[in-house]
Amino acid sequence: MARVLKKGLLVLALFAVVWLAVIIWWQESRTLPTGVDIGLYLFALPLALLAAFWAGSRLLRAARAPKAAPAPAQTEALAEAPPRPVELHLIAVAARAGAGADAAAIAEALAEQKRPELDAELKTPQGFPIFAARVPGVDDMALYSVAREQGAPPDALAAGTLRVTALLADIARALTHDAHARATEQDVPAREEDWPRLRFDVLIPADWSEAARQRALAAVRAAAGVWPDARIGVAEHLARDAMAADLLLRQLAAEPQDAKAEPQWRIVLAGDGYIDPEQVAQWDGLSTLLTHANPQGRVPGEAAAGLLLAPPDTEAGVRITLSPVIQRQKSADARGAQAEAPLADLARNLLETAGVAPDGVAHIVSDADHRGSRPLEPLIVASQLFAHLDAGKDCQAVGVACGHTGAAASLLTLAVASETCMQIDQPVLTLTLQDPALRSAALVSRPAASVAA
Repeated sequence: MARVLKKGLLVLALFAVVWLAVIIWWQESRTLPTGVDIGLYLFALPLALLAAFWAGSRLLRAARAPKAAPAPAQTEALAEAPPRPVELHLIAVAARAGAGADAAAIAEALAEQKRPELDAELKTPQGFPIFAARVPGVDDMALYSVAREQGAPPDALAAGTLRVTALLADIARALTHDAHARATEQDVPAREEDWPRLRFDVLIPADWSEAARQRALAAVRAAAGVWPDARIGVAEHLARDAMAADLLLRQLAAEPQDAKAEPQWRIVLAGDGYIDPEQVAQWDGLSTLLTHANPQGRVPGEAAAGLLLAPPDTEAGVRITLSPVIQRQKSADARGAQAEAPLADLARNLLETAGVAPDGVAHIVSDADHRGSRPLEPLIVASQLFAHLDAGKDCQAVGVACGHTGAAASLLTLAVASETCMQIDQPVLTLTLQDPALRSAALVSRPAASVAA
């Protein structure tokens, strides 16, 4: 409504300026206007100016529309990655988002097609409530008080970063307990140096302050309290775009296995969040927030997710086969963008590489939300490859239920798909669609040994 009133006032202002200028000109030139003059100067002229302004604004928006051309440095590394699919083996996953407190609950929310609700605290600068996928049970004031007591600097006290740091710690704690249980199944190491090493690879948004990132890494390390501190390592990875998690997983899968190397357990974590009044105000100013006047805007969300990778000679729960990365011909954020055929070809080749028949796939889980072509892309893949799937029930979009989760979206999707695969014992296809230009897929399946067992 506010936008309509604003445009209406601009139109009235244009007519007023034109009429005032024409009337002054007639008075100064002592011209007696005819009916034709009145129609031409008082109506046709301002309408022509309006048409010119409208056409100019359309051209300007078209020029500024995002293009699928050169990706950032991090996505360029993906495009240069070898085309051969790579594999990872997982023991356990963990996730927490607005749709659920763990991966199983999030998977259930996707199956029930739940959506974010109006948030009780977040509002637009105009005072209107907005939809948001807030993780319940996270106390902002308590987190702020603890951070102040610990001496956190002001640039590490933003609500969004405090909340995500707490979520990352929760996921790190859960997966460390899983690793601890598996590592001590046969016997508890008597000496500290006999414990295998535990390494955390933590994806943190690159736009966080240095202080906020360091505090998050410290929280992850502290959450792994059941593991000897001297045997824990934490590595930071800056997430500069939506493909950061894909790049990291490919790097880990490509690392050579050294038979003489010291035993090591590895946990990959990612967290991001936008449940913050300042973030909402910024999105509103950039017209990227979902409102009644901007149905293609984002829904603020928050999430943390993690994967516990299986060390060599350890029985895995699921196998993740990662496809190569392809590039769209047209940006998914451009006006009129549609689903493109190469994504279905990518999924088909991935299934062939993994040795899985299309009719064996039980679900498609993507990180898509409601914006642009993203909701249609999984449906096109399903219609071309998986005639047995019900598009309404078997094509699930994490972004629709959990809101915009930024750097965590891809890992969150894999965690939910892995949990689903372990529950139903059937392969699940995932699609990474958040980036405007780049696309990838992954097939989550049970290892042959697990299936036989």
